[in-house]
Amino acid sequence: MRIILGLATLIFFLSTQASSFPSRDLKNLWDIPLDPVQYEIIDSYRQDSVQVEEIYYKSRPYKGYPVEIFGYFCYPINATERLPAILLVHGGGGIAHLGRTISWARRGYAVLTIDLPGRGEQRWSSRSTGPDMDVPILLRTKPDPSYNYLVHAVAAARNGITFLTQRIEVDPERIGMVGLSWGGVITLLTNGQDKRLKTAVNVFGAGYIPEGCTWQDRFDVMTKEELNRWYSYIDPKNFLKTQHAPILFITGTNDHCYYLPTFQKSYDEVSAPKKLILIPNERHRFLPYMQRIVWNWLDNKLKTGGSFPKITLLPVFKKGESKLIVPVLASAASYITKATLYYTEGEPSRWTKREWKSLDAYVEDGVYYFGIPTNLIQPEVMFYVSVKDNHGSVTSTPIRSIFEVSVFRNEKTYAVSSPIKKINIHEPPFQLLGFMRKLNFQQFFFSKETKSYHIIRPIGDS
Repeated sequence: MRIILGLATLIFFLSTQASSFPSRDLKNLWDIPLDPVQYEIIDSYRQDSVQVEEIYYKSRPYKGYPVEIFGYFCYPINATERLPAILLVHGGGGIAHLGRTISWARRGYAVLTIDLPGRGEQRWSSRSTGPDMDVPILLRTKPDPSYNYLVHAVAAARNGITFLTQRIEVDPERIGMVGLSWGGVITLLTNGQDKRLKTAVNVFGAGYIPEGCTWQDRFDVMTKEELNRWYSYIDPKNFLKTQHAPILFITGTNDHCYYLPTFQKSYDEVSAPKKLILIPNERHRFLPYMQRIVWNWLDNKLKTGGSFPKITLLPVFKKGESKLIVPVLASAASYITKATLYYTEGEPSRWTKREWKSLDAYVEDGVYYFGIPTNLIQPEVMFYVSVKDNHGSVTSTPIRSIFEVSVFRNEKTYAVSSPIKKINIHEPPFQLLGFMRKLNFQQFFFSKETKSYHIIRPIGDS
């Protein structure tokens, strides 16, 4: 009888530990054994109502040497049942933060925050071993991709999930992950591989990193072979379509590390349940009110249920010659308290230095209408809409552009782009205002010389 029960337990364990990989090559590079991890509690103490454990656990070896990951594991002392759990992963230059771990545990979670592998720039106080978290190692593809830092950081995260499943305090069916900056990249990679996560929050991170980021100069000097290796093996784009747990994408419009077009391109490719939140005029900071929004998301997915507001952009239309109207349909489980359109003028560049301004709506029959003066469209206006409910939960539309174009014998009109995913290029589908005829354009490209948009490769039209 014990053998049967043991076998059943093993089968259940293996089935719930399943991984997800788009190809055999990616599986060979990224996958790790999901056996129970070896861990050691080096200190245990109380901070008011929270139990704090300082731990080390084993992770993926690096260059043949063993790796140990340090973490704070905190949980409320008075819990009467198994708790939802959160794995919290820092960004570049960071380490595990005890104060944040305790504050999150006070909200009724078991929380594991870790020092990612090794030390590196601004990380001399890291207590973990392994490769150093320096930019050259984060972008490394030689002598083969297994030397890249992210491979070992994801292994540390996945072994952290295994640690959580082993703890009696944790409900293994309610584990979430939150990552900031490079931690957001690691969250995308982990949620694309490990099916044990029930939700994820990506703050700032993106795929297609070489297409727009603060490390552009380093990618620009890579050889073609190195860049191909990055795209084929390391970049989170490989795991966007295998995201499985509901995921929240949150960033500032002026983030200087992962530019908005690549962030939106990554969001667009995720087929799992998802929400987007854009914070106007913010750069690369995780502010207290952003943390409260993340808490709402985690509570909804791991504790109380519920949902974030829903928002749908309806077709834009002209109102006379002086104004374009952007209509939005929005709803919430309770009620919407605020709807705001944010816009920025000028050329489609300088993403990190743009000024985003706001417009309020007028509401009629449940639809929110925003009026954009046409004299602002020189050569374009980029915009998005955010709505907030009475619980403080927020949802944003992706950023789109309204721009003037010439079609058919220089006849001018306005076009509304699909969500922006590239710098200086708008891709289909487009809405062309005032045209009943179907126009099949592949792309509009912004010319810095003429300060206007031009059609690229029209198909079947002249």
